[in-house]
Amino acid sequence: MNNLMYIGQSALLNSQYAITVHGNNVANQEVTGYRRRTVAMSENISLNTAQGQVGTGASVQGLLRHFNSYLEAQYLKQNSDAASKQTLFNVLSQIETRFVEDEKYGTAALLNNFWSAWGTLMDSPDQSAARSTLLSSTDSLTARLNDLAADLLEQQRLLERSIASEVAATNSLLGELAALNGRITASPASAELLDQRDMLLRSLSDKVDIEVKYRDDGQVVVATRQGQTLVDGGTAYDFELLPPRAVASLMPSSGFAGQIYFEGASSHEYTIEVVDGGAASGGGATFRVSLDGGKTWLTDDNGATKLFVAGPKDEAVDIGGVSIWFGSLSNGDLPEGSALSSGDRFTVMPKTTLVWNSTAGGQVNVTPLDGNTKAGRLSGGSLAGLFEARDAHLGGYREQLDAFAASLIWEVNRVHSQGAGLSPLASATGIYAAEYSDVPLAASGLAFADRVAAGSFSLALFDETTGKPLGVTAVDFSSLPPGVANFDPEVHSLEDVAAAITASFPGQLTATVRNGRLEIAAEEGVRFEYADDTAGIFAATGHNCFLSGTGARDIAANPALAANPDRICAGHVNGQGESNAGDNTTARAMEALANAQISFRTTGGAVTTSLGEYFASLVAAVGGDKAAAKSAWSFAEALAASLDDQQESVGGVNLDEELALLSRQQQNYQAASRLIQVSLEMMDTILGLK
Repeated sequence: MNNLMYIGQSALLNSQYAITVHGNNVANQEVTGYRRRTVAMSENISLNTAQGQVGTGASVQGLLRHFNSYLEAQYLKQNSDAASKQTLFNVLSQIETRFVEDEKYGTAALLNNFWSAWGTLMDSPDQSAARSTLLSSTDSLTARLNDLAADLLEQQRLLERSIASEVAATNSLLGELAALNGRITASPASAELLDQRDMLLRSLSDKVDIEVKYRDDGQVVVATRQGQTLVDGGTAYDFELLPPRAVASLMPSSGFAGQIYFEGASSHEYTIEVVDGGAASGGGATFRVSLDGGKTWLTDDNGATKLFVAGPKDEAVDIGGVSIWFGSLSNGDLPEGSALSSGDRFTVMPKTTLVWNSTAGGQVNVTPLDGNTKAGRLSGGSLAGLFEARDAHLGGYREQLDAFAASLIWEVNRVHSQGAGLSPLASATGIYAAEYSDVPLAASGLAFADRVAAGSFSLALFDETTGKPLGVTAVDFSSLPPGVANFDPEVHSLEDVAAAITASFPGQLTATVRNGRLEIAAEEGVRFEYADDTAGIFAATGHNCFLSGTGARDIAANPALAANPDRICAGHVNGQGESNAGDNTTARAMEALANAQISFRTTGGAVTTSLGEYFASLVAAVGGDKAAAKSAWSFAEALAASLDDQQESVGGVNLDEELALLSRQQQNYQAASRLIQVSLEMMDTILGLK
């Protein structure tokens, strides 16, 4: 009977405990992250009696937390992917609004107005009203491009702030997880702590891609999908943002003792690999450049790998707006005397980068590489989405917008600089300055030096008083080394250009270089005009240009034209050296640019199309990228939702099921009470026998 009483008592307590557990499930049904608990019971050891074995009831073995780690691992992956694409979609949605093409005030409409204004000038080349209309149309177009460039720059600044905020939030989560690991060690059976752990892991998967290993003691080891450990026990290995920098990875046998330097900013990460070893200064070494970590290399127009010559600062190589050179370890302005070895590698990062503070104590670059998945780089979570938006998309859009503006500036100036205004000039100063005026023009630092070709250029002279043509003369470089008549940008400097002009027009024109700008002055009694230029010298130095600036952020009408609209060139100097007011040759050539096939250059290469088609393709790319991000987000989100539903079916609280279990445990409780009552009645019966 004592055993019977014990069985009843234990059954009563077991049912009471189970009722409490199921009641707690019901109470937490709306709590996010709560996992259903059930009671695990096992049969007690039987007793041997004269009549045979007799059971001793059941005991509570523990509390079961319903959770499927396999499903959760799949969920965390899909959730990271969804968070990355959602973040990308949100950013691209903001960017797309900047490219909305209003029928009247959009860039395409303003570009068409610009070409139409040139058509009006073509019809009325000597009318001041046509010139005023052209300047007004130009101001509208350039202001739109300025605003668009400013908007995209502000988007980048917002992204930088968002990245910094997300890094801080991620590091905070890593610290919380490490601390929670310690608490779980002290209380490994605490289901509440395990719920907190899994919610933190889900929050972390919103930020970065993760993989989780669950230990038997309840602790977790968290790493990125690329294997970088983020949390191990009570230690967190967090992330850090670093400013633009360059790092070297030299061959074991390399004797290079200098450093690679750079100026400028870019969304790209440049991998520099030395191909031909040799002096770091003086043209002895060559290198190639990759934008994807060394998978592919930049090529020339013929598809061959493009090789760059290593040199000091005054021979820096410009790649996508970033100047790269080699210098002394202590001073980048000084040339480096040691030699580079074939296979030496350098990574130039002209942007903020994300590094992981590794378990070994070093720092590892985990910045997504132009949005492409690469071993060792983040591939999921909002951080990956932000970096992809910044580098692979926004950076590309800004580069393409600048390529559009640069080609517009160059092509318009290329035509205009060979035209003639309504009156010749006494003097002129170029609007573009060379950084180095005594080195070959190709390495001078002129904004459009890379577009200058070998060729000739001519100037026309006029009598100051009568306006009578005095002839057209090609500038002759024969008096300068190497003694050839035509200009060569790989040989002749800006100083050489000035000297050749002065030598070609003795007693008539004097050319000098002041603060990097080419100045031309006519002697008394003479005036000059610009003529044919197959080299592009006038456009490159900013002489007789219609537009100023180098990209979308600063493109504008040449301010000198607003002060003197008569210098807008509608005509040209003809074969007899004449410049006629009714001539519309230049205006006609300018209008034809609307449909001309021209080259647009970005870091990745060049494409040939019209100005209108190029800008339309940029707008279409923004919309297409947004649509692709939305599709990828929807797909990953649907998979994550399905996996979450499966996890909920395992560990979520079902009220109907819980109420049924409560009812069953209530019946068990009543049965246990009845068992105790029967035991007491039997005891009373025995006592009554006395």
